[in-house]
Amino acid sequence: MESDTLDQESAAAALKKLSPSESPESSKKWEPTSGDGVAAGGGEEAPPTKRQKTADEKEENREEDEDSEESVDEEEDDGEGLVQIGGTISPRHFQRIPVFIVDYHNDVLEFIYRCFATRHLPLQNNTLVHFDSHPDLVIPRHIAASSTYQKDTMLNELSIENWIMPTLYAGHFNRVVWLKNSWCQQLPTGRHDFKVGQKDDRIGVDCPLDYFIADGNYCTTEDLQDAKSVELQVHDADNESLNPNEFLTEKDAKGFVLDIDLDFFSTSNPFLEIYKDADCYNQLKEIFHFESVEKVKKSGTATIADYLATAERRQTQLDALKTIFWHLEEERNFEGLEKPDETVVTPEVYAKIVKLADQLQEKYPDDEIDWHLIFDSGSTTDNNGLPHHISTAEELEAYFANFKRFLQRLPVPPVAITMAHSAQDDYCPQDQVAFIEECVLRLLKEVFGERLHDKAILHYMDDPWDVMKL
Repeated sequence: MESDTLDQESAAAALKKLSPSESPESSKKWEPTSGDGVAAGGGEEAPPTKRQKTADEKEENREEDEDSEESVDEEEDDGEGLVQIGGTISPRHFQRIPVFIVDYHNDVLEFIYRCFATRHLPLQNNTLVHFDSHPDLVIPRHIAASSTYQKDTMLNELSIENWIMPTLYAGHFNRVVWLKNSWCQQLPTGRHDFKVGQKDDRIGVDCPLDYFIADGNYCTTEDLQDAKSVELQVHDADNESLNPNEFLTEKDAKGFVLDIDLDFFSTSNPFLEIYKDADCYNQLKEIFHFESVEKVKKSGTATIADYLATAERRQTQLDALKTIFWHLEEERNFEGLEKPDETVVTPEVYAKIVKLADQLQEKYPDDEIDWHLIFDSGSTTDNNGLPHHISTAEELEAYFANFKRFLQRLPVPPVAITMAHSAQDDYCPQDQVAFIEECVLRLLKEVFGERLHDKAILHYMDDPWDVMKL
């Protein structure tokens, strides 16, 4: 049963049950697991809405980053702290594991890119273990593939839903492990190996999953240039059997980033509340519906031609719908709008758009109707849609226990931990986010002990930070 709020008594009870005094196992210092998947010393058998920054913010971030880079460059010129091994500069190591907390998830890239620059992370082939209710693997169509190597462009233009894929195309990460709860259905569980590359300076993938086809980003392997191999693993984390030793080894020690979105534990779909009096979201699901290739795939008769045709039809559909919604935003009515090709937007679907417009105008003042936002909302209503699950206190307690068990089974600690609130964009319920953050930080401290940095960097509170001092 879902609950809209987390009462204080239930929260206190959950915290008490997670207390180290209640669990002798949790008070032990973190240790690597043994090769057979059993936690050392424990005896336990181990079985993705854009926020646009202001010009002042962009300039301030750019200047701060340039100043920081200059300090690193000067240090490298002086030769301080650098060890030459066979003519190669050795990587740096954090004294303790840093925790970098943002609100908008894409802002973790500020810290990750900085770790690349200072060599705390390798520039290529890192592993991202991603706790989240969303894959965040949307491909940004408005950004040229060639821009993925331009740090400022990435920091300023990427959004919460699309920040990972450009790092895969750039080669910074080549493995992503998406850990979710079973009520998230955007991607099927299992291992998915595919290529990411560019076609006509736009990022594309040869992975024929609905998630990528729905955005029109599927390409054939032959059409992809500058292609790189990606390993994507998807696992349900709301069970006791999840074993990180199945996808992490000691070889990952130098490039393992643990990324946690707090909406993993409890998530809402903010688009459900948009123009709710007009039943907007449910109508958009019908308007934006498309025929998936999944039925054909399950029959075993799907071909590359089927994937390409579906991706092309979907992109044509989205382009046509965008034309309609953009016209409504500019003109506030249908006058002067050339009706779309009926093979793309059928008369039945067009009638549903007219009906939606009429109901919105009946329920809301015209100046409150944002057709760009409505289009963005409709774009999220693909065949699997966004999850909506406000967790109860009992569910949170179970999710925390599973999360802690996962941490205890890790074969190696992460190089760095990034975390996102996702509260300002309403994906993590605002009345739960502080409690969830408190519990997650507490569990990290219990498991990693002295390996963890004393104080998390609260980017969302404008905490100052310098990677070179961590």
